[in-house]
Amino acid sequence: MIPAEMQETIIQYLQVFRELPDQDAQAIANCFIRVTYKTGEYVSQPGEVASKLFFINKGILKVTLPDEEDRDITYFFLKEGQLTGFLYSLYDEIPAEQGLQAACDTEIYVIAIEKLYGLFQQLPYLRELIDKIAYLSMVDMIKIKNSYLTGDALKKYELFLKTQPEIALHVMQIDIASYLGITPQSLSRIRKNIA
Repeated sequence: MIPAEMQETIIQYLQVFRELPDQDAQAIANCFIRVTYKTGEYVSQPGEVASKLFFINKGILKVTLPDEEDRDITYFFLKEGQLTGFLYSLYDEIPAEQGLQAACDTEIYVIAIEKLYGLFQQLPYLRELIDKIAYLSMVDMIKIKNSYLTGDALKKYELFLKTQPEIALHVMQIDIASYLGITPQSLSRIRKNIA
């Protein structure tokens, strides 16, 4: 029997892309474990070789990039109901340039690489399915990131509120400023003026 929370999350998500026989769904659900992270905790550090794949059940993760001043830049936000991980690092066993960090208290389902590769052996279609999901997610991420390339700070923040309101409600302002490429002071002024 598939645990109820898995049936309504990871399995339901995968079935958007492909129908899963009950036996396959059970095998997949049995390989994930639930883990919680507090705001600011790293799920995966930059420079580590990825060894896990994640499904965000509750909360928001941020993709981070280290910068020269030893602070992390918020590159992207990943919200509930997304499968994520650095597949290039996982598959090729090379260090990931990015990190994954909890942008707020977050609950994720995690599958270790050994179990993932075991599922790939057992369910040959699964790797292609995960790769397809990763490709579609990457295309979506590029579209969103490109939308913030032009415009002044106010326009970027207004667009962020319009297109990613669920993230705006739950993450720290300093992360939003970093994500939009504006200073925290500019964001503070903007928020005061539109409040």
